Amino acid sequence: MTHTVVLGGGICGLAAGFSLAEHGERVTLIEAQHFLGGLATTLRGETGAGFDFGPHAYHARNERVLNMFKDIASDGFPARAKNVRIKFRGKYYKYPLEAFDIAKSMSPILAARAFADYSIESLRRRLRPRALVSAEDWVVQAMGRTLYSLFFGPYTTKVWGVPPSQLAASFAQHRIPHISLAKVITSSLRKGRAKITGSEHRYAPLVIELFYPPRGAGLISERMAERILRASPQNEICTGALVTGLDTEGGRVVAVRYREVPSTKRDGQLAQLASGTEERGSPYTDFSSEEQRIACDRVASSIPLPALIHLLGDAASNDAKAAAKFLRFRALTIVGLRVKRPTALPAQSIYFTNKTFNRLSETRNYGGSDVCAPDETVLLCDITCDVGDRIWNASADELGRICAKELAEEGFMKESELAESVVLRSTFGYPVYMVGYERAIDTLMKELMRFENLVTGGRQGLYKYVDMDIASEMGLAMADHLLSGTSKRDAIANVPYEDRVFA
Repeated sequence: MTHTVVLGGGICGLAAGFSLAEHGERVTLIEAQHFLGGLATTLRGETGAGFDFGPHAYHARNERVLNMFKDIASDGFPARAKNVRIKFRGKYYKYPLEAFDIAKSMSPILAARAFADYSIESLRRRLRPRALVSAEDWVVQAMGRTLYSLFFGPYTTKVWGVPPSQLAASFAQHRIPHISLAKVITSSLRKGRAKITGSEHRYAPLVIELFYPPRGAGLISERMAERILRASPQNEICTGALVTGLDTEGGRVVAVRYREVPSTKRDGQLAQLASGTEERGSPYTDFSSEEQRIACDRVASSIPLPALIHLLGDAASNDAKAAAKFLRFRALTIVGLRVKRPTALPAQSIYFTNKTFNRLSETRNYGGSDVCAPDETVLLCDITCDVGDRIWNASADELGRICAKELAEEGFMKESELAESVVLRSTFGYPVYMVGYERAIDTLMKELMRFENLVTGGRQGLYKYVDMDIASEMGLAMADHLLSGTSKRDAIANVPYEDRVFA
């Protein structure tokens, strides 16, 4: 029986392990945290209320993935229409912003200027197209300078910590499904599923229906893990186990080394995701335990791509190590609030440009009816940050009070209704597509082709800003490849990085 070691217990790694196990393969999954699911988890506070790593409702344009979710959560996986808002120029609108909403927010003079900018850019694009290097280039060409300055520029800088001029053009291409103003107008005139044109980028499709287990998003991850263990008594899931190195022979990984590490739960912090290879922010620097070794036939990784290269040690080339250091992640802090009122928000999530948090969500509105007591609700405040900054170092109590005050100002709650504050943190929340990252990725894709029995996927593992459905699809694709017996060169050598679901 072939033995695969899966690195990382997020939803991508679990999907890979789950598929391999159910095809009769031996699977050992290694996860540094004391829980499974990664960003797709639900962690419990002091009274048992469930807190997600942000709003992680499920959706899928891939029927195989959606059917897998439905099968795993067959006892309760209700669908709800997507209801997301954004506060833009002092008013609440549908998100993504639609043409009529944008127009309503402007004075006639500003609207005329925006339309003129768009017309000029449309004409320039046809007569004298120019190279698009940055996300700013991309959006200005597609929407005009006025619309870029009104929303995309300021909001992107707030979320990512760098101006769009420093982000690659492919960032906008990946994450903005309706970048063309003409397409925005067309979409605005359509209803329901008719809005889906098929022209959206696969990594940021227009979603109109969401699924969410009543007990929390982490139910899917928990049950994937259960099915891995149920498939064979030889299968193992090792939590609290930090991978410390990969042993290689002749271009193949032959063993995985790891150490036991303590939980990252402390003082109101329910978790801190980290790879252990970070220069700053690793919670695993002050531990001492005996290194253990697991021999294996192959490895499926979902840990951050730079960390994977680091773990290969001397087997990785100097060029690959330099490329890995160029890649960076935006850290994430989720502030979870248990609030003494049954409901609080008029939507599932609301995006803000002028608050400490970027996005505010209410789990109950997604379908999480059982994540807390009926007379209470759970609110999640997403804050992107940098490791070591004010947000990263603030306590759960301090951030809870800041967020509660801002929510009270919006009329969503009273500060006195705050019953509990927690934080969930990750050093690798979002890949940052800096200008020039494509060269680094090209170097790493060529490097990984050298290791025939090593595959990597997922948001962090393939360095692609994808949602849970695509991350799960990546895990299944890794399993499919390993089960097929084909070589990596035959499977993906001619597939551009943009279209890959594993490497």
